[in-house]
Amino acid sequence: MRVLMVNAFHWLKGGVERTLFDETRWLEAAGHEVGHFAIRDARNAPSPFERHFAPAADFAEDTPAWRQLRQLPRAIWSAPAARALAGLLAEWRPDVAHVHAPSRYLTPSVLAELGRSGVPMVMTLHDFKPWCTNRVLYAHGAPCERCRGGHHWRAAVTGCVQRSHAKSLVGAIEAYAHDRRRAYAGVRLWIAPSRFVRDKAVSLGAEAGRMRLLAHGVEHTSPAEPPRDLPARFVLFAGRLVDEKGVRLLPALARSLAPVPLLVAGEGPLRGWLAERGGGSLRLLGHLASPALAAIRARAAVVVVPSLFPETFGYAVAEAQLDGRVVVASDVGALGELVEQGASGLLVPAGDAAALALAARRALEDPAAPAWGEAARARSAKAFEPRTHAAGLVALYREAIGAASAG
Repeated sequence: MRVLMVNAFHWLKGGVERTLFDETRWLEAAGHEVGHFAIRDARNAPSPFERHFAPAADFAEDTPAWRQLRQLPRAIWSAPAARALAGLLAEWRPDVAHVHAPSRYLTPSVLAELGRSGVPMVMTLHDFKPWCTNRVLYAHGAPCERCRGGHHWRAAVTGCVQRSHAKSLVGAIEAYAHDRRRAYAGVRLWIAPSRFVRDKAVSLGAEAGRMRLLAHGVEHTSPAEPPRDLPARFVLFAGRLVDEKGVRLLPALARSLAPVPLLVAGEGPLRGWLAERGGGSLRLLGHLASPALAAIRARAAVVVVPSLFPETFGYAVAEAQLDGRVVVASDVGALGELVEQGASGLLVPAGDAAALALAARRALEDPAAPAWGEAARARSAKAFEPRTHAAGLVALYREAIGAASAG
C-alpha cells in the first residue's frame, strides 16, 4: 500500500513528528511504501519527496505579530502548499493520505487538494485544531472551551494563541474561514489516540461514526551510557519547559523532595525562570537526545508528569512505563487512561502542588511502588506494541479506501 504522510514539519519538533516518524518506520518494515509532504525547512530529515515540499513559512512563537499578519492570506488557506501537493500527486499517487497536523504552515488547503485528487484521507487528532482556535483547550493557566460552537472571536478577546491578542485574531479569522469552507469534511476517518480525545472531539462536533480509537505505538529506546555523576536515587521530569506542562510546580516539588534531587530534562521558555528558583536540589539537564534521556529515565526512582492541559496521549508517561518506572501524573486529559491509581502509578489533581509532592514522596517510600512499575511495564508493552499499532493503521486505511470506493 502507498501511504502519504502529511504534516507541517518533517523534523523532530515534538510529539506529532515523533508519531509520524515512528509510523513511517513501522509501516515500511511491514512492506508498505510511505511518502511525505511538509514545508521546506533546513532542519528537515532527508526525504526523496522534499523537492515537492511547500515553500517555507514562519508562524513560530517568537515571530512578531506584524509578520504573521503579513502572511495572513497564506495562514488562512495556503495556495502555495496546495500547488506543491498537486505536483507531488501528479508524480506519485498514494492509495491513502494520513494527515497529522497541517497547521497554518500547510493549512487545510492540502486536504482540499487531496479531495480534488480523489485520495481518501484519515487524520490523527493530535490536538483539537478543527474546533479549538489555539488547538489545546487550555488558556492562561486553565482548561478552556470558550470557542465551543464556533465562537472563535472569543480567542481574540482571550489572547490564547501564543499569548498574543494579535496572533489570536489571526487564529480566529483562520478558524472562521475553515468553518465556512467545511475544511475537514473530506476526512473519512478520525484517529483518536485516547478515549478522552474520542469523546471530547465528538462533544465538540465530530461525527461519532467516523471516529476510531487507536492508541499511539511506543517502542523501547535503547539507552546510551548514563552520566557518571548521576545521583543514586532521583525523581525525573522530562518535557518542554512551558506553563502547560506544569513546570512552575517543579521548584516547590524539589524543595519537598530534598535531599532526593529532582532532575529536569528539556528546554523551553521557562528554563531561565527555573534556574532562578530551582535551588540546589533541582538540576537542569537541558535538551537530551533520546538515547541519553532513556539512560537517565531507566534509573529514575519516580517520573513526574504534572501537566495542566488536557494531554491527548502522554508519551512521557508511556515511555516511563515501558522502562518499568513509577509515574506520578496529573489526572487530566488522557493521562488517567495510562496510569491506574495505586496499581501502576499515582494520579493527582492537575495544578495541586501539595498533592503532587505528597504523591511523589509516597512513590519514593511505599514498599509497593516497585510492583507498580512492573505492572506498568507489562501493560504498556502490550498496549503500545508497534506492530499491533501498524496493523491497526493499515486496517483503518483499508476502511477509508473502501468507504471512498463506495461513494
